Amino acid sequence: MTQTQLHELVRLHHPDMTEGEIRIRLNNAMKEFCRKSRILTGTFQVNTVADQRFYALDSQIIEIESVDYDGETIKRLVGRPEVRDLT
Repeated sequence: MTQTQLHELVRLHHPDMTEGEIRIRLNNAMKEFCRKSRILTGTFQVNTVADQRFYALDSQIIEIESVDYDGETIKRLVGRPEVRDLT
């Protein structure tokens, strides 16, 4: 279905919506579909600092599938860490 067809379909059910509002809502629906279906993937790089355990993540990151450090995959922690560090 083309974007024009989607606009016409929305217009049938919501004749008072403006073109701008239709475009915004369709774009939001597209983003939500991509997020829920996990159809989009990406790679992010973070520079590490010695003795720092926690880092702020990019707002575009939805889920972390794996972490690599110096070319090796870091195993996912199951359970609690031996030493709790809340810094």
